[in-house]
Amino acid sequence: MFEELLELYKTKAEEIEKNRKEAQAMLLLVSAIEKISRELDSKQSDVELLGRLIDQVDRLSKEVSDLKSQLRARQGRPAPIQETSSGDGKALDNHARSLIDIMEERPSRYTTSELVDMLGLNKTTVISVMKRAHELDPKHVKMTQGKRRKLYLSYVSEGDVQTTAEASPGSGESDRAKLELMAMT
Repeated sequence: MFEELLELYKTKAEEIEKNRKEAQAMLLLVSAIEKISRELDSKQSDVELLGRLIDQVDRLSKEVSDLKSQLRARQGRPAPIQETSSGDGKALDNHARSLIDIMEERPSRYTTSELVDMLGLNKTTVISVMKRAHELDPKHVKMTQGKRRKLYLSYVSEGDVQTTAEASPGSGESDRAKLELMAMT
């Protein structure tokens, strides 16, 4: 009987050892799965980060292409140098002088939206630049207003200035455009 009891204890000990090894294997498996899960989560955040970076690169490339098209519109003309210490007035004057130079090279009648594209500024700033250009050179830069408060800016050369001065001594339409422009800004 003692031998049977010993045999029973041995089989029971072997079963307990087997169950312990299985439990240990299960714990190792669970920890391995948790580790894999953490790695996948970190990879997922890396993928999301890469996605955001790709979106930023796309946005920046669009901005670069917009800047290139603006530079092409200026025909390689360098942007006016803007001094940060002197403030907005100096920048406005520089933009206005640059606009006058562009208009002198290519005399035409420009709308506000055309100047927005040419100068790469917002509409409100372009209106201020138009007003400043007219103030800087009222003899050559003429501002007129069309239908629906649409503003036009044109450059009149020396020969045209003398002809226009003889033909129309009054500048009522120009004054009205100035008043409308002041009301808009």
